[in-house]
Amino acid sequence: MKKIIKLIPLMLILVLALTSCQKNAENSGKPKVYTSFYAMYDFTKTIGGDDIDLTNIVPTGTEPHDFEPTASDMAKLSEADIFIYNGVGMESWADKIIETLPQNVKVICTSEQIPTDGNDPHIWLSPQNAKLQMQAICNVLSEVDSKNAQNYINRLDSYLTQIDEVDTEYKNAELDGKTIFVTHGAYSYLCNDYGMKQVALEGVTGDSDPSPSQMAKVVDQIKSEGISCIFYDPLEGDKMAQAVANEADIQALPLYTFEGDSESRDYVTVMKANLEELKKGI
Repeated sequence: MKKIIKLIPLMLILVLALTSCQKNAENSGKPKVYTSFYAMYDFTKTIGGDDIDLTNIVPTGTEPHDFEPTASDMAKLSEADIFIYNGVGMESWADKIIETLPQNVKVICTSEQIPTDGNDPHIWLSPQNAKLQMQAICNVLSEVDSKNAQNYINRLDSYLTQIDEVDTEYKNAELDGKTIFVTHGAYSYLCNDYGMKQVALEGVTGDSDPSPSQMAKVVDQIKSEGISCIFYDPLEGDKMAQAVANEADIQALPLYTFEGDSESRDYVTVMKANLEELKKGI
């Protein structure tokens, strides 16, 4: 009995400590910002830094196209100050969520002012588009949290310089006129920026596998054009790419869509990695 009595104060202390931590988090004064998936999360983290309380909705390693928010996700999002998403059909679930959000939640579609290319939502794979998306994020953070606006602007300016450097590296890589074979048709904006053409085994959402006849046709084209590799998005896996590579006797190389990243890398790092893979494969 004595042991139980001694434990009660300790349990009370723990409860009070947890309650205190919870209240401190709630009263931090930082804007509560939610992002739809990894690219939007990374852009927002880069600009927001420690001045925001940031949460990403789609778990790392999950395809944003396939994701379905839970009731818990929707409840948390209703308490946000800002919700940031890509649009252009990237998050098929976003429209449902937005309709249910309270009016005080600021909703920003980062692709709103960007010309789109057909049905491809992967607009951030163009460095110029990524800059526009980051500017939109900076604008909303500065509007909602004006006291830290200069911090957001400074971080944006610093990062835009890095993106411009990456853009220059791509332009100097002699990619113009090259054709890339990919499993996932997600690279139209990247190709448009640097004069490349993509041939894809499957559509932009990757929700259907190509038929045997489609696979055979691509393999024949690869052989006839002397293509040395096929690119795949590591988030989807390399099974399809390896099947084509084995049949055509070429290599399979990763080309990241930045929908998610297992190493939690930033945009500039991944775009540089993509350039190195492109140089190997074309």
